[in-house]
Amino acid sequence: MSALIDSNDSYKEVTVMRVDWDEYRGTPFSKELNIRRQSTLVMFKEGEEIGRLIAQTSSNAIEELFIAATSS
Repeated sequence: MSALIDSNDSYKEVTVMRVDWDEYRGTPFSKELNIRRQSTLVMFKEGEEIGRLIAQTSSNAIEELFIAATSS
């Protein structure tokens, strides 16, 4: 994901928070966001979820979320 962010200045405006699954699995935080498994990416825009990837690590899929987050 870092290479993707570095490739487009507008993606640098997106706040990325990485959460350690082993530490936060089963916590109220992961339950509130409905994160049930490792390798889950949830993208928000203005506090609303706009997309989610579960066990998908392709740059194309991740970039689609960044495009949605940075579009007007």
